[in-house]
Amino acid sequence: MEIGVAVGRIESGTLEDDLKAWKSAGIVAIECDYPPLVENPVRVLERWAQMFNDAGIRFWSVHAPFGGQNNLAHPEEKVRRRAVEFHKFILERTKAVGANYLIIHPSGAARSEGEKAKAWDWFRESLDELLPCAEDLGIVLAVENMLPEATIGSDPAELSGFLDAYFSPYLRLCFDTGHAHIAGNAYLWLESVAPSVGTYHIADNDKSRDLHLPPGYGTVPWDLLTPILKQVDFPLIIEAHRWQNSSWQQFCREVEAVLEGRVVTVEVNGRKGIVRCFRCGRLMVQASDGSILCGCED
Repeated sequence: MEIGVAVGRIESGTLEDDLKAWKSAGIVAIECDYPPLVENPVRVLERWAQMFNDAGIRFWSVHAPFGGQNNLAHPEEKVRRRAVEFHKFILERTKAVGANYLIIHPSGAARSEGEKAKAWDWFRESLDELLPCAEDLGIVLAVENMLPEATIGSDPAELSGFLDAYFSPYLRLCFDTGHAHIAGNAYLWLESVAPSVGTYHIADNDKSRDLHLPPGYGTVPWDLLTPILKQVDFPLIIEAHRWQNSSWQQFCREVEAVLEGRVVTVEVNGRKGIVRCFRCGRLMVQASDGSILCGCED
């Protein structure tokens, strides 16, 4: 199981040190939000691509904008076409930086029932124009399942069926565990759509809102999801904040422990719970040598 992380920004001034820290922690892939790619010239992006290559870390994916003026299912055609053109521009920058995936979104928040009825057609129009550009560039469009307030796309099975109709290897599902947990049953959905998934956003929450917690700090049923996640042959992108601003090493140690079933648990009255250290508040995990570790060692 390989671990990647989603970071908000890439900065030229700190990238060399960041790459060393990620490498030291065992991180093999990075997802970045789109703004640094549109704020910097192509020559900078190409230099970043070389730095990632030299460090042995993959620039895995870019997170595209969504909602508002960037809504690919916007009800106004002029706004929708501008959103498509902006996504094409980001695709070109994604190619320049050496990433393989662009994470896109099927819709923004719903504003009316009429909009819900037409949103799939509007998204299809945008995708029909955007997908050939992605195919020409060799970039996979990974469409992310959304939160319940989205016009369309909060049901991963429905979204997967929509994407499968295109029969394109450059169009896949980005399965967000946090979004699925809030919208319904993450396990049943993942079980049904796993073959359509091209990349993941791994995050936890308490099922009330999108908290972007590391695995184990919310209520996502990782014991059910991990047998499916272990079967993938690509990095799992962790889209979560580092709890208490931990080091990358501590962050990855906990993530791997949760996904590999090495967190310390306790069962009380038939209910199982994850054990956290009373002193540091972090998960208690079992190391490869059998010792029990927490954040006190960080």
